Amino acid sequence: MLQAMKNQWSKRLNKWLITLFVVTLILPYLASLLDWSTLTKVVLVYFFINGGFALAFGWAIRQMGVRFYWVFGQALSFAVLSNWLFSLVNESYGYYLAFLYLVLTLFTYFAAGRIEPEENELPIDGGYQDV
Repeated sequence: MLQAMKNQWSKRLNKWLITLFVVTLILPYLASLLDWSTLTKVVLVYFFINGGFALAFGWAIRQMGVRFYWVFGQALSFAVLSNWLFSLVNESYGYYLAFLYLVLTLFTYFAAGRIEPEENELPIDGGYQDV
């Protein structure tokens, strides 16, 4: 049973990491390859798609219970791969976008609580008669 849960957790994390690779490297490459305007790339790809992924990624790593350093995954991969190594994103705003992704991921990582309600958040109306 423990091995099955470990495999399921690994599959979920692998899906997120593959999506992280696609969002931070493949989408900027496709945007450059298709010769989209700078405004289209910044608004559509970098703000909406990557920003939305940063929000979802922060929530997902909190729900999966992985270590805190995974918060830096998207920001570092975007800064290192797309900006520095392959120069797919203009450096004048690329590192600022990476910082924005870090802030968005941190926001949802700390804002996302546990799924089950805590004891002090349960309604008292029909429960805990002997308190």
